Parts: sequence; C-alpha cells; structure tokens
Amino acid sequence: MRPKLFAAALLSVAALGCASKQVIPTSTHQQRVQAEAALRSAENSQAPNVPEAARHLAFARQQIADGERLIEEGEQEAAELRFRQAAADADLASALARAVPLKNEARRASEQAESIRNGQ
Repeated sequence: MRPKLFAAALLSVAALGCASKQVIPTSTHQQRVQAEAALRSAENSQAPNVPEAARHLAFARQQIADGERLIEEGEQEAAELRFRQAAADADLASALARAVPLKNEARRASEQAESIRNGQ
C-alpha cells in the first residue's frame, strides 16, 4: 500500500508543479490589456509617421516590455505602474499624431494669410 500512497503523493506534487503557473492579479492584467490596446490604436493611426508621436510609441513599447519583465520577477505593483505609463504614452502618441499635422496646417494657413495681407 505504501508504494501506491507514495505514487499518489508524487503525482499530486507534480500536478501542482505544472499548474502553478504565475498568477497575474486581475488589476495588473487589466492594465496590461489597456496598455496593449492603446499601443495598437496608436500604431494604427498616423503616430508612426509623426516623429514626436513615434518617440512616445517607442516609450510605450519599452514600458510594456519592462512591465512583462517585472511580472516575471514578481513585482506586480511596479508592473502595473509600467503598464499605466505605457497606456499614457500610447494615448499621447495618438493625440500628437492628430495635433501635429493640424498645427503644421494652421501655421501654413497663417503664413499664407500673412503673405496675402503683405501683398496687398
């Protein structure tokens, strides 16, 4: 009977070992999903084509990678902060992708209006 008990205990420990994958708290997982969604949204906009926005896209990518590394190290709070920073940088990249071209267009229109005024 002892060998069967030992085998059952060994199988239980092995099963627990295989199932003991690192658990990510729900809040950290949600922050990660939001950061990745914000990054994809920014990447699908004009952000990669606007230098100021592209810089913030790079920051967001790096912060997501840092967050994933921190999760592996068991640093859940630090990982959550990185994911929040990544989402903020991705959102900023999207905003810059919209704003910078509009700002340039407004400057050109202002310059044209000024040259028309000076030409009269």
